[in-house]
Amino acid sequence: MTAKKAQYHFLLISLLAMVSILVAACCSLLSWPALVVAATANFLLYGLTLFLFRRTLKTFSDPNPQASIRAILSGFMIKFFVLTLAAMLYIFSMRKGVSIPALCVSAVLYILYTVAEIRALLLLLKSSDHG
Repeated sequence: MTAKKAQYHFLLISLLAMVSILVAACCSLLSWPALVVAATANFLLYGLTLFLFRRTLKTFSDPNPQASIRAILSGFMIKFFVLTLAAMLYIFSMRKGVSIPALCVSAVLYILYTVAEIRALLLLLKSSDHG
């Protein structure tokens, strides 16, 4: 796997997630505010995943092997805390109008993006050219 191929996979995940969110909204499984929250979470996670993937990829050329592990774990935590902060802002701003399905969709997207990013990074780390 190459770095460009991994980035295309992230784009594919983002597009498939948006199509799924739109289909769920058309089938009345998600309301309009829930659609906005889920789409915002998707775009936020896509941007964070690309940024953190590129940042971690740069550490592969570092002679210190611990730098890559620290970058992967810190990326995992940064993404988690940013999504948690966004969810808290949404919950505190909406109070009674909070959409639990939208928060569940956001959590599933977080898991999906994190698994895809870590899998791509580990495959790149195993390759001989490191991307």
